[in-house]
Amino acid sequence: MFRHWGQILGNKRMTTDSENSAPGMIYIDMYQKSRKGIYKAYKNGASLIITDKSVSDPQIPIIKVKDIEETYFTLLNLLYGRPIDNINLVGVYGGGKGDLVVNLLDGIFAKHFTSSVAKIELTDFTYAVVSDKFKSTAEKLFYYILLCISNNIRIIPINYCSDIKRYELVLKPRYDCNILIDECPMEEREIYSTNSEKPLFINIDNPYILKAIDGENKNIVITFGLNKKAAVTATSIEHGEITKFNYCLQRTFCSKSGTMIEPFELPVSIKGLGINKVYSALAAISCALYYDIRLECIREALYEYDDKGRDFSIVKHDSFILINSYCITENDYKETFEKMQMLDYKDLYIIISDSKLYHKDFRRFVFSLANEWSISLDIKELTIVLDEKSNIIEDYQQLPDNLQIKCFEQLSKALMSIIGHLSDRDVLLILGGDEIYSSQFIIELLLQSKY
Repeated sequence: MFRHWGQILGNKRMTTDSENSAPGMIYIDMYQKSRKGIYKAYKNGASLIITDKSVSDPQIPIIKVKDIEETYFTLLNLLYGRPIDNINLVGVYGGGKGDLVVNLLDGIFAKHFTSSVAKIELTDFTYAVVSDKFKSTAEKLFYYILLCISNNIRIIPINYCSDIKRYELVLKPRYDCNILIDECPMEEREIYSTNSEKPLFINIDNPYILKAIDGENKNIVITFGLNKKAAVTATSIEHGEITKFNYCLQRTFCSKSGTMIEPFELPVSIKGLGINKVYSALAAISCALYYDIRLECIREALYEYDDKGRDFSIVKHDSFILINSYCITENDYKETFEKMQMLDYKDLYIIISDSKLYHKDFRRFVFSLANEWSISLDIKELTIVLDEKSNIIEDYQQLPDNLQIKCFEQLSKALMSIIGHLSDRDVLLILGGDEIYSSQFIIELLLQSKY
């Protein structure tokens, strides 16, 4: 169907607002819950109407589609002269861990393909997806791709998810290689729906991945991990505010240009703490080498990497240390507590704000985790932030008596309560999702006012 639409579009315009439709335009019926927009666009003279609704009037020029977001994305590509044909995609599979790999590759590719990093207007893919600049995910993704192309970036890493899957008709031919860093909830056939005989970088330490690809894959497999059998591994790992290790290529592999990359070691540094940083860096470096990117460029991009968020970010203040960790899954909380044992500090104070705390099972999981780590991590106080009062006293019983529990309805009040009690070498650990994003800003204001 779509191969004929390029001629239909020509130089005509396209709109998702029925009020702005005019003779000769294509109207995409995306936001109307009723058929009102369809009739409005028809009255205004739209030459073609794309909708997922059923309309029986034969006079209205309608094409009904199953997924209107997918169709809109396809039309945008056609209207702008098929820009997606000019890029290659790196598919990253691994949820939250995949986000880190994508961010690292974003930095490496931006530094390599753009002459001046200071002039880059590129925002990372996560921002493009959640941005309010556009209403539709199709617009956000397409805008991001155009932004990359405008900055001469033609290799784009994308963390594969259900929103990306819906655009597979256009994106599938553009996948150039894949990275499997962690277990993925997608069905196995979706992971391998991209081009065969292309590089597939896999985390060899994850048994699920090894089992999934066993005898079922025609890709060129390049393994990474802390396993001695891995083609790429890390040695001399030093954990701290900056994680340092030696990147070790143990077996030869061929780059995209056909250059043979021989075994070597490269010392690298990346800001942040935790083994996830090591795994993600191994994957990102290996992928960058496949695209013939210089080692010095890779090292500099990794060292300059700034998560600009809450991926276990560490900020030292005069009287305490602030650690901000983005946690939305049980595994996020577990990994955060595991990372804490690598740090040297006096006492630990924790603030948790998470909408899932209203769910009894999740709340008990968090309290059980605090109980498990209370002694080894020197947890002195656990502060819970809930928008509304909730009867959670019964869940406190599993916590030790020496662990003080506080509840607040507002994040600002919780921070005011705790900051004045922190002393030198104490750590304030903030855990939660987007609802606690402003915590660092609030703390800076409180410190400036010498609360």
